[in-house]
Amino acid sequence: MTDDNLQLAPEEARIATILCSMTAADLEFESPPTSLWDDINAAVLADGMPSERGEIAGESDIADVVDITSRFRRGSAFFAAAAAAVVVMIGAVVVSANSSNDSAEVVGEAELIWTPDDPAFVAEGAEVTVNASFLSDDESASVRIDDGTLPTRADEDVELWLIGVAGDGELTIQTLGVIDDASGTYSVPATFDADAFETVLVDISFEPRDGDETHSGASIVRGALTDV
Repeated sequence: MTDDNLQLAPEEARIATILCSMTAADLEFESPPTSLWDDINAAVLADGMPSERGEIAGESDIADVVDITSRFRRGSAFFAAAAAAVVVMIGAVVVSANSSNDSAEVVGEAELIWTPDDPAFVAEGAEVTVNASFLSDDESASVRIDDGTLPTRADEDVELWLIGVAGDGELTIQTLGVIDDASGTYSVPATFDADAFETVLVDISFEPRDGDETHSGASIVRGALTDV
């Protein structure tokens, strides 16, 4: 992969800019007031956090708040390592979202189209057609999309999804990530077993950048996978 292929999302670019502008002086810690951790612990207990976490994780209580600042390295060595780690992390995200496995075979295909009478589809999809392929080998699966020109919306992402439809109609919806290019290959999480469903739909949708990881219901195009 060359540097020309590494295109950072706006938020990633902002983080990279901040890191590059930092110096060792920015990483020096000031000693907090001696009462800080007691105050935080008291606030957590007052908000009822122990009981909420106990219900979720099956734990009876929460450990006392501890000072973790001593676990960070200080000075230029820490800064260099942190900056390098962020660059590696961003590179890994780009590679994982747009990588392909040469040993994988195409086992399914779908033509993603707009459905005019379905209120789940947005108007921008009227002139859009995208071809998708489902690739699989003994260890992993991925979805490749080709030949598509996708619409855009301000402050929204275009995301790729798989929707598994069980025999009783129950849906399992899995995002494969943000689409930066209308042609690319996207990894399918191991938790999504396409063979477990009666039908698998490939869906592309608009998603607001609001932190909500569920499908927005604003589909651009969609199509069912068929065996090849």
